[in-house]
Amino acid sequence: MPKTASASKKIKSEDQLLDQGISQLLLAVKQHAAAKGKPVKRDQLLKEGYSERFIAKVEEA
Repeated sequence: MPKTASASKKIKSEDQLLDQGISQLLLAVKQHAAAKGKPVKRDQLLKEGYSERFIAKVEEA
């Protein structure tokens, strides 16, 4: 009996999909800001009230 395409793929949990999507969005925002000549700065994000965890994720992206 042949396997279907969906049976051979790994199924990602909702949390994994959200994490992947967030990472991709952060990377896109970071690249877009750098392309405009205004890279994301840690001090500015802190002043705007973003959390250390969020800033760490942006820096990882």
